[in-house]
Amino acid sequence: MKNLWTEKYKPSKTGEIAGQQKAISEALAFMDSFEPGKALLLTGPAGTGKTLLVETLARERSLLLLQLNASDSRNAEGILGFFEDSTRTKSLFHSGKIILIDEVDGISANDKGAVSAITKIIKQSLYPVFLIANDPWAAKLRPLRPYVKMVKFSKVHSSSIEKRLKEICEKEGISVKGTVLKDLARWSQGDLRSAISDLQTVAQGKNEISEEDLEILGYRERESSIFEILPTVFKSRSISASRKAIQSVDKDPDEVFWWIENNIPLEFPPEKLAQAYDLLSKANMLRNNVAVQQNWRFKAIMTDMISGISVVKGEAHAPHHGFMMYQAPQKIMMMGRTKSSRAALNSLCKKIGGVSHTSTRVVKRDYLPYMRIILKKEKPAETHSAFSVNFNKEEIALIVKV
Repeated sequence: MKNLWTEKYKPSKTGEIAGQQKAISEALAFMDSFEPGKALLLTGPAGTGKTLLVETLARERSLLLLQLNASDSRNAEGILGFFEDSTRTKSLFHSGKIILIDEVDGISANDKGAVSAITKIIKQSLYPVFLIANDPWAAKLRPLRPYVKMVKFSKVHSSSIEKRLKEICEKEGISVKGTVLKDLARWSQGDLRSAISDLQTVAQGKNEISEEDLEILGYRERESSIFEILPTVFKSRSISASRKAIQSVDKDPDEVFWWIENNIPLEFPPEKLAQAYDLLSKANMLRNNVAVQQNWRFKAIMTDMISGISVVKGEAHAPHHGFMMYQAPQKIMMMGRTKSSRAALNSLCKKIGGVSHTSTRVVKRDYLPYMRIILKKEKPAETHSAFSVNFNKEEIALIVKV
């Protein structure tokens, strides 16, 4: 693609940056009241406008932007060599300067001199210094914290992304059918830049785009946390956006199923609960067929069925846009608490199975109940021999308990 839309439609003013009004106002206040010795640390997900804000500020105020990627220049010499003189001298052709150090969390933890070099720049710079980090709480950045004010960029709301995509389509003369823009906005998960890139990929060489054109994108190679995808599943009212969100999460569909099942009452009105649980019960039948028939295609169908939760709420019930504290499923929490005991039990069953030449499942079903009865009738002992297997005190306690 010769002309990238991410560049072509890049905001020329800070007020045009979508969804970051609070961060913009804090950056403007920092610029207006700048004093040496303090930098602004911009944090947040990719594609939300961190670097764009600094570039736009420099353009708006006719300032010279001096930019360095800290992950490329990891040592103190490289960082100081780029900035040391320029932070204290005037520009010949600009009214001032902005210093930008990107990816400061990409500095190697072994190169402590690089963090010290950035601290020195902050202390001595006569011009505003901006730092950018995805992980501001990295231990290696601890020495920087007294010298920075943190400004957090949030994910751009899907409605703002959809609005921007619509504006681009209008300027490009592209007609849009169905829920293409809504799906792209939901799929981007708050990353406006990736949404615009996807739109250009879909619309390249076309005057009209429809939902079928989205298939060219394939599946986004991005892992998401469960807390990022649940709002899409519950609120998007789009099966395709919900499906893509589930496919992007870093969890098995079975675990996603339990998260959705546990949080339905938080999101759905009482009159819609039966319909939501009915759909989920059908998905559960398919989930069980995977284990019974060992047919993994059922899991894909199950994912499609779960995605239908998105449309159950319907237009009559406006989605809740506030923060929702989703609760971890009791089943998952219980499994986490009993993980060590289950591992110990499986190890014990393998030990018994090695002597009895049976599987752990057979040991649990046919052996342990009788062994428990035998051991409960006898006095506690440090060791015990049963079925030609020597058990220690911990193993005896585990058998009696199960």
